[in-house]
Amino acid sequence: MAADDIPPARKSGWPALKEAAPVVQALGQGWQIFVLRKGGIAEGRRGFAADYPDFWLFPTRFHAQREKIRPEFRFLAAPDERGEREEVVELQFVAKLLWSRFLVDWETVRRLAGFQLWEEGLLRERFAFGKKEGLHLLMLRIFRSSKVACPWDRRFGGCRSWITVRHPWSERLDPVVPDEAFALREKEVLRAAALDAGCPEPGREAG
Repeated sequence: MAADDIPPARKSGWPALKEAAPVVQALGQGWQIFVLRKGGIAEGRRGFAADYPDFWLFPTRFHAQREKIRPEFRFLAAPDERGEREEVVELQFVAKLLWSRFLVDWETVRRLAGFQLWEEGLLRERFAFGKKEGLHLLMLRIFRSSKVACPWDRRFGGCRSWITVRHPWSERLDPVVPDEAFALREKEVLRAAALDAGCPEPGREAG
């Protein structure tokens, strides 16, 4: 997927997905190519929705939970991490949503555990949380932008997934995983999770 497909500017701001800083780093280094989301309690009845085809990854320290990261990835979270917010958040990675699904079968989620950094136990907790069991799987193509320093704003707070920032990403975006390598890894994930390749269009989700 070419970075040219991502518009460099918007009149109303740029969407950003709040995600734990270690996950953002794993995505930005190409160690992980999807996220599993439950959504925030401030998102109302509708719950989490994959509404944007492309967006910043906004690293947060609120739910990093270092002890619930798989041991080989714990170096991504500082040992003294206690959820304090930073006065300035550094933005560098832009995600393009390739497809999304809501996974209601725990065994499917469990088979994906080895492709991301959270411990299986935390995934199980999030899967079971709330009125409806399941997790949203978002397959993402990650691009590296020039770094942007984003001052903290109280609008960014609260238990919600999506925010809007005033900072554009750069016109040139470089993929963190080359095209061919990404295609192979996406197929590996689909095969491991026993998912077919007929995925919904970005912004639309299969149950």
